[in-house]
Amino acid sequence: MIYDATAQRRKKLLRKLGGKTMELILLIVVLVVTLLPIIWGLATSFKPRRELFAYPPTFIGSSISLEHYENIFLSGFWVGVRNSAFYSGVSILLVLVLGVPAAYGFQRCRFRFKKLLFYFVVAGIPLSAGSSVLLIPNYIMMSKLQMIDRWYTLILIYAAYQIPMSIWIIRSGVESIPIAIDEAARIDGCSHAYIIFCLTPRLILPSIASAALFTFIGSWNEFIVSSVMLNDPALRSIQQVIYYFMGFFGTDWGALCAAACMAILPILIVFVLLGKMMISGLTQGAVKG
Repeated sequence: MIYDATAQRRKKLLRKLGGKTMELILLIVVLVVTLLPIIWGLATSFKPRRELFAYPPTFIGSSISLEHYENIFLSGFWVGVRNSAFYSGVSILLVLVLGVPAAYGFQRCRFRFKKLLFYFVVAGIPLSAGSSVLLIPNYIMMSKLQMIDRWYTLILIYAAYQIPMSIWIIRSGVESIPIAIDEAARIDGCSHAYIIFCLTPRLILPSIASAALFTFIGSWNEFIVSSVMLNDPALRSIQQVIYYFMGFFGTDWGALCAAACMAILPILIVFVLLGKMMISGLTQGAVKG
């Protein structure tokens, strides 16, 4: 009996170690597949031009060259950075101004067709990842309204795409706030507008930050809509600027990799600085208490 118990414990231990080993191997494979293209592109952006097409290819160049970064900044890359920062910033502002009162209303207020309307919001959440299906209807509608190739074209579309996800995230934050706080604020003489726009946002900052981050990432990385809706070079987003390094006569791989690395940098900075707040915002409201 003692031998059988020992053998069973050993089998369980081996099975557990085997499972952990497989998880570790899978994690390493995912990391390699995910990070290798990024690392290769970063290394390519610092290679001298003469070594980009060397055979056999080398991972690291013989010297560090900044010529590709100089070329992208001289070719109008800053215009794309400025435009994308403007589109993303105004989209975040518009999403929060509309999303916070909508989320508060869905959580705190009672009105007709509340559940039905919220189902429509949930159905619109996939739009936060972009929707090529709606590209043609959006183009036709915006064209009839003469809103193509305007400075506000992408802002309106990005905000419309991101509002459903933001309402869902912020609503979870509002759900975590005891309703007694709202009642105490009303007793103290606070108006309904003050509770919605001043008191509640201070209590759900992680959820608001999470919604803002999703809006920023979705707006900054979007390419298909911007390439169809905008033709003016002065209005091009950063993703369009990167795309135009693939010219008719060939691709400038050095400049393309340098521009892509520069485009990734703001997202990495945002995740490093605000990643914990985003996770806290997504989990806010998951546990009541």
